[in-house]
Amino acid sequence: MKFTKKKNDEVEKICKNCLLYDIKNKYCTVIVLHEGKKINLPTDPGDSCIFEDDEVKQVKIWVEDEKGKKTDKNGVVKIEYPSGFFGEETNIE
Repeated sequence: MKFTKKKNDEVEKICKNCLLYDIKNKYCTVIVLHEGKKINLPTDPGDSCIFEDDEVKQVKIWVEDEKGKKTDKNGVVKIEYPSGFFGEETNIE
């Protein structure tokens, strides 16, 4: 998680200090995928980080048109994910 830091001070790892916290809507913007549904966990500003001990990995998904430009219409789905995200990788030719 990315927490804001004061000069030479240890940052208290609570939601209101985290750059991923949506203070207006009171939820963590880290999306949890559960049974195919996207969930943002509701939290209060003073809550301790629920992901502090977990490794959070980022996955990006988007659609490109035939020219390679991002679109919200039909096209080719692109996925970017960290190495090993889907387990051990093998090269198949």
